[in-house]
This record gives sequence, structure tokens and C-alpha cells, in this order.
Amino acid sequence: MDFFNKSEQEILLQAKNIVVGFSGGADSTLALYAVDHFLQTHGQAKKLSAIYVDHQTQAKSTDWLKHCESFCAEQSISFDSQCVEIKQSGQGYEAAARSARQDIFSSYDQGTVIVLGHHMDDQAETVFFRVLRGTGLKGLTGIQRHTTLKGKDLIRPLLHVSKEEILQFLEKHDLSYIEDDSNRDNSYSRNFLRNKVIPLIVERWPGAKNNTARMANLLTKQSKLYHQFLTEKLKTICDEDGLHLDKLSKLDYFERAELIRIWLDQQSFASPNESQMKELEKSFFQSRQDANPIIKFYREDAQKTGVVLSKINNYLIAEELNERT
Repeated sequence: MDFFNKSEQEILLQAKNIVVGFSGGADSTLALYAVDHFLQTHGQAKKLSAIYVDHQTQAKSTDWLKHCESFCAEQSISFDSQCVEIKQSGQGYEAAARSARQDIFSSYDQGTVIVLGHHMDDQAETVFFRVLRGTGLKGLTGIQRHTTLKGKDLIRPLLHVSKEEILQFLEKHDLSYIEDDSNRDNSYSRNFLRNKVIPLIVERWPGAKNNTARMANLLTKQSKLYHQFLTEKLKTICDEDGLHLDKLSKLDYFERAELIRIWLDQQSFASPNESQMKELEKSFFQSRQDANPIIKFYREDAQKTGVVLSKINNYLIAEELNERT
């Protein structure tokens, strides 16, 4: 089975170091094995390492750590582990845990490539989950196969591989892995979607997962075109001082909101969700002309910085928010 496309192969071969997020589960086990096998064939295996992140919320986490350490020892792969404290701060548990892991991945030196084991089933779950939450175009693009994290390449080479194919490969090659019992707990919304809803959909429409992955890939390309168009438009209302509020006020709400999000994203600031954007709209575009509103948005993940938005000389100004108050 071919796991890496040509672009990913080049990224791996040019990397200074490669770190695989390794939980010991089936997905990350195959991701680690695939990267190791690829590097072995090119004589670059020494630059590979695995990282186990202990969220300190599972009774079996010590056993899982031992399994991961043993697996890596058997495969002669460098291994490390780190403990994190999950601080939800208004986020759901999964989002907070993801943010904690991203903090660790972000700490690696430039030239490091991060590899994660997300697969086709994860993609389908993510898209369906976002649909149920009322996502927009960007949300429908799902999980990205290649992205960056603080300037470092992050790749998910298994996004085209189904969970069933992963399990078959591991069985064929006699590769051991652990199973997290919490994945069967349907009190978690994502587990309920995975264990109850999606199987019913696939039973009626067998190609649902493949088609969802194909849709996400297509929408990713369309989203890039959409983003390019708005980026050009942004140049007409933005200068080194900020965004021209007068020019923004002449646009309709949707276009204005999208331009503000892109502007914040370009500066690696947290992007407002829909309710926050409506708050921004009310404060900056529906208030008195002499009002001086201030709004704070906190970071969503390791790639985004909290931001303070204010009005100065009829400009919308964005400044870094250093502390949660």
C-alpha cells in the first residue's frame, strides 16, 4: 500500500527531524510504521522519533506509555513522552486536548516535520460533526492532509486510508496496538456519531465515507480560490494602520466578516466564531460614531494568538492579547 504522495515523500526526505504523534492506537501505529519503513528504504531512519502525550485523564495511561515505549524499542525508534494538563477554559475536552498536543508539537525546532495518523473515517466524522454544528465552507474542507504548525510541516498521510484497511494492514504485518475503551463511550458526541450514526449512513449509502473525503478535498480547492479572491479584496481596505472602518461599513455583513477573519488569520490571531462576529458587528458597525469599543478573542489552538480589537482614528486595530483576564 502506498501511503505517501510525491509531495509528502519530498517533505520527509528533506526534513531535519521527523516526529510521529504516537498514542499506541491502530492509526498512529500504522503512521509510525509507514514513516519508519519509508525512511529505512532511504537510509534516513535515524531522524525519526515518536512522541507519546499523556493527558493524565485515563487510568491506563501508564500501561499505554509502556506499550509505546516497548514498541519503539523493538523497532529501534527513538521515543519520548510528555505529560500535559488539560485546561478547558470554555472549550470542550477534545478541543482542549488537541490544543495541548499542538503546544508540544509547536515546541520542536524548525525543520522538524510532524506526522499524525488521522484517516478517512476521521475525515468523515469531522465533516459530519461540523455539518451538525452549522459550519461554513472552511469547516466542510475537513482535516487537511498537509498544513503547517508554527512554520513546521504537519502531514496526515493516512487520510486516504479507511479504518478497516488500517486494521487489516496491522493484522497482516503482526503489529500490536492498544484499544482505548473510552472510544466506546457514546456519551461523547463524537463517539455517538462514530458508533451509532455513521454506521447507519454507511449501511444505506456504502460509499458515504469515500464520497465525504472526496467532497472535502474538492471543497479545499474551491476554498483556496475563494480565499485568494478575498485576499485581493482585503488589500483595498487595509494598510499598515489596520482596517478602514469606513470602507468596511460599505460592505454587506457576510463579506465584511470574511475579510476580518482573513485579516486576523494573516496575523495568526484567533478568529471569531459567528456569535463573536455578531458582537464585533454590533460594537464596531452599529454603535455611535464616537464610541471606542474593545473586544477580546482568546486563542483556539497553538497556532493562534489571543487578540484585542479596538478602534483608533477610524481604523480597526488588532493587538496581541497576552493573558486571559
